[in-house]
Amino acid sequence: MKLFMPSNIYSKILKSFLEKNNQLEIILKESSLLSKELENDREAVALIPSLDLINHRELFVSGKSGISFDGTLSNSYFYLTENEERTLGKILLRGDVSLNEIILTKILFDERFSSEVEITLDTHKEPDGSQNTLVVGNENFSFWDYNSSISFSDQMAELLDYPYVNFIFASNSRYALENLEAKLLDIDSFIEENIDTILDGINTTDELKLYVKENLGSLYFEMTNNETEALSEMIKMVYYHGILDDLFDVKFI
Repeated sequence: MKLFMPSNIYSKILKSFLEKNNQLEIILKESSLLSKELENDREAVALIPSLDLINHRELFVSGKSGISFDGTLSNSYFYLTENEERTLGKILLRGDVSLNEIILTKILFDERFSSEVEITLDTHKEPDGSQNTLVVGNENFSFWDYNSSISFSDQMAELLDYPYVNFIFASNSRYALENLEAKLLDIDSFIEENIDTILDGINTTDELKLYVKENLGSLYFEMTNNETEALSEMIKMVYYHGILDDLFDVKFI
C-alpha cells in the first residue's frame, strides 16, 4: 500500500514508526501535492493538510491518527519584525505552504489581533528578514531563529480552545485507511518511550532534536474525540468567515 506524507520533522518521526512494516511504501511529497496523489491512486492513503478536505469532501478520514499540536511545537512559525522597512498588514508565506496556512493566517490575525492582513506567497530563494513572514516546514530549522518565533499551532490552539489538527490521514478507500490505523496503535506512547532512538535516526541538528524532545508534550499522533471535535470546529470557523458556502460533515471512520 502506498502512503504519501509531507516531508517535515514530524512526519519523519511518524515514518520511523511505520518503516518496520514492510507492507507500506512510504513516499514523501510537498504538502500541496498530497491530495492530488489520492486522485491518481484511489487505494492509497495520504497524510494531508486538514483543510484540503474543503476540496476533497468525499475522502474517508481517520479518527484515530494524524498530526496535531497544542503548544510550542509546530510545522509553521511566525517571524514578526519591527524593521522600519516592513510592509504593515502584509504577511509573506514561504516554505512547504498548504491551504491551511493560506486560509488560517487571515482568520488568525482577524480573530486574535483584530487585524486584516494581506497574504502573499514568497517565492524568492533567499528569505527577506525585513518582512513579517510565516515559514512552513523544514526551512524553519535551517534558515530562521525558531526559538524567537511565534508558534502558529499554539496560536491556533488558543483560538480554537482545542488542539490544532494540522495533518489527517485520508483515503478514497475505507479498507486501506482501516488497515493503516491498525498499524498505528499506541503510537504516542511508543514515540514518547523511544524518542531518543527515533531522533538519532533522523538527519537533523542536535539543537532541533533537543527542541523536539523538550516540547514533545505538545505533539500528538493519536486522535481522540478532542481532535475530531477540533477539526469539525475549525471547519465551522472557516465557514463563519465566509470562505465556505456550506458546512459539511467529515467522513470519520
